[in-house]
Amino acid sequence: MRILTQTSLLLLGLIVAFIGCDAAKETADQAKDAGAGMVEGAKDLADIDFGDFDMKGMQEKFTAITDGFKDVSADNVDGLTSKLSDLGGSIDSLGIGNLTGPAKTAVAGVITKFVDAIKSAMDGISDEGILSKLKPVVDPLMEKLNAFK
Repeated sequence: MRILTQTSLLLLGLIVAFIGCDAAKETADQAKDAGAGMVEGAKDLADIDFGDFDMKGMQEKFTAITDGFKDVSADNVDGLTSKLSDLGGSIDSLGIGNLTGPAKTAVAGVITKFVDAIKSAMDGISDEGILSKLKPVVDPLMEKLNAFK
């Protein structure tokens, strides 16, 4: 009976391991597909003539802000609001409104992803103190960016 119990537990463990492996493989495949899509998107952006528009600079600003939302707390919310304010102040000078054709479409796509990420991040914040500091800066920025989508 003891051997039967040990064998049953071993088989159960193997079943759980195989199910976990399948789930891990599926997650890895999804990440790989998403990564391939990003690489393809980056190649597409490399083929677009943005003129003197600093697409890389805009993406770096967006990334710094979305990264700031990942660990926002009462201790560091002021730094994030500062980055958001800086971006809001520089939107008009970026020259987004002067873009045409594929460059305008590409920038609009990046802006849409950024706006969606910020909306999702804001929805995930439940601390009223943090929200009270972010909302007055985020809302006008989103309004400006939505005009370019």
